Amino acid sequence: MIFEKSCGAVIFTRRDGKRLYLLEHMKKGHTSICKGHVEGAETEHETARREIREETALDVTFIEGFRRTITYSPYEGCRKDVVFFLAEAAETGSYAQPEEVDSVEWLEYGAALPALTHESDRETLMAAEAFLASPPVFRPMRRGDRQMSGEKCLEVLERGSSGVLALLGDGGYPYAVPLNYVYHDGSIFFHGAGTGHRPDAVRAGERASFCVVDREETDPAHYTTRYRSVIAFGSIRELDNEGEKRRAIGLLARKYNPGDTPEHRNRYIDSDFGALWMAELRCHHVTGKENSPQ
Repeated sequence: MIFEKSCGAVIFTRRDGKRLYLLEHMKKGHTSICKGHVEGAETEHETARREIREETALDVTFIEGFRRTITYSPYEGCRKDVVFFLAEAAETGSYAQPEEVDSVEWLEYGAALPALTHESDRETLMAAEAFLASPPVFRPMRRGDRQMSGEKCLEVLERGSSGVLALLGDGGYPYAVPLNYVYHDGSIFFHGAGTGHRPDAVRAGERASFCVVDREETDPAHYTTRYRSVIAFGSIRELDNEGEKRRAIGLLARKYNPGDTPEHRNRYIDSDFGALWMAELRCHHVTGKENSPQ
């Protein structure tokens, strides 16, 4: 089986109180959403941003919380994943990449939807429009006096050594599993075996949360517990690109053995790389709570 992967984005802008979407009219005769093949060790966001710049010359801002994957077989013996993000452009000046794209245009949702050629693109645009119309809302903390600052939450994630990953498991039951991890640039990375309940749950659903307890001490005299904890909510995916996997396992290895030499670390990674499974939780919302002595 051959595996291919592309990444792109539903691009929108705001003009005169209206939301407009960018469509590409391709040389091959179809109308599509901006996307392209992953190159080398690019991350998904890096691929999407490069394709957007190459085809439209736009600088965009990715909207956290939206990620949609389309899987199909372009030819026998091949599985292709196309990952779409949601991105906002501050301006509408754009041009077509002459090798592949005839022209681009900005349309309101009602006109953009029927203009797309493929049903999967229409479904992706529908999902993006629904997301923008009603983005996910994370409930406020009941005890606001105990809420930690965003900076303090990230400090906890960076220094923590383990946490509990919560997924939707078999039969609709919640599945929570303790894991080592590393936090880097808005994402949490995990490793493990490629078979079992955990990878199956990751493949079955993108939404997940991860909890790290940084401090826990009982205070018998006051019948309470002194604690500090953080919960990250986001979308999770398995890393199927070798470059992404090597980058992620390198971050994990340096966290847990910072004094190791690069040569020894790389040999150790290479010895088990074929069986390595890694996942990334992209954080959409991070919140923390602390109960300290007065």
